[in-house]
Amino acid sequence: MYVSYADVRAAFLVRQGLAPAAAWHSVHEAISQIGAVQIDTIAVVARSHHLTLRARVQRYDPERLWAALRRRALFEYYVHGNSFIPIEDFPYVRHCMQRFPTHGYNWLRKAMPRYRDLMETIRQRIQDEGPLTSRDFQDPKHHSRGWWDWKPAKNALELLWWTGQIVVVDRVGFQRVYDVTERGVPSKYLDRHVESEEVWRFYLKRAVDCLAVATISDIQNYFNFHIFALDRRGSRRKALMKKLQILQQEDTVSEVEAEDESTPHYVLSDNLAFMKDVQNHEASRNRAWFLSPFDNLVWDRRRVRRLFGTEVKLEAYIPAARRTFGYFAMPILWKNRIIGRLDPKADRKSSTLTLANLELTVAKKEYKDAVDATRAELAAFKAFHGCEQLKIQRSKPARLKDCLF
Repeated sequence: MYVSYADVRAAFLVRQGLAPAAAWHSVHEAISQIGAVQIDTIAVVARSHHLTLRARVQRYDPERLWAALRRRALFEYYVHGNSFIPIEDFPYVRHCMQRFPTHGYNWLRKAMPRYRDLMETIRQRIQDEGPLTSRDFQDPKHHSRGWWDWKPAKNALELLWWTGQIVVVDRVGFQRVYDVTERGVPSKYLDRHVESEEVWRFYLKRAVDCLAVATISDIQNYFNFHIFALDRRGSRRKALMKKLQILQQEDTVSEVEAEDESTPHYVLSDNLAFMKDVQNHEASRNRAWFLSPFDNLVWDRRRVRRLFGTEVKLEAYIPAARRTFGYFAMPILWKNRIIGRLDPKADRKSSTLTLANLELTVAKKEYKDAVDATRAELAAFKAFHGCEQLKIQRSKPARLKDCLF
């Protein structure tokens, strides 16, 4: 079977719930379909997890995410960065938690002996008192000297979380609320045991499904596969390739031809019929989305460059003088393409959404439709942030900003 990159784009957007309208009715449904939603702290506009869900969940409101977390439909763990994950995945992730003392990140693993007694003390206090935050363990003598100068209790809480002894059951002011795992996870998921063979199969198949059509590099970058029952020694890529070959031999995964003939591309065998239906499909609805730079669609910058022919850059973590576009550049998805970007900031006090920079790159014959779709998304984006005013400081082309009011 041959697939063009246009086919792959169309299928990828469908699997990601972006073709072209918000695809799902609930937060849990959306996260189950795309595997995870990355959590980020940047808050110049709504935090990234809300932006990712806004694009996929009909009539999304941030409270729906916190409600799903509180009713134990979701939990948090590090599957692509720190992420919200469907609770049904807990048995697979718990396997990774149990492996953490031998397979986790070196600097955290090496800290465990130092904090073991404190970990036990903190866990016992949560067991006795109920859900607590890091503030409940605050040491008045501790004065932080930077991001990594966490107080001892915070380090111990992190290690308890990494090893699955406590879980996040709520967020208050974005601060984690922890409870012991026995209370924080429903028993039907807590009591289910899975073998390592099931873990890599589960996540490998899910990654291929979420990507629609993928190279080995695409698959490797979708989840943190080094924690999903792959050996720590040797090449992760080679280990993943061996697992993928097993799925091919079982006819669970199939290889397909793509535009780049030098690189094998893979699809779930059950999705081959779906790929035939989606071939040459173009989204007809004139719809645009402003995507978080941490959105699942753009997790892998090389894949974005290959499929969409554009660069997606996040400049928030580099000095202002070195930025070429802006602090929080959000890609603009229009139909099946990425056609531009914007650098927004919402000032809740003045009820103003400011775009420090805005850029669209489309053919002249498509310009009106693209601008109309961008204007509609801008109005919805402004309303989502509770803003009434709009300021556009700079645009490319220059006349663009006058077309959006």
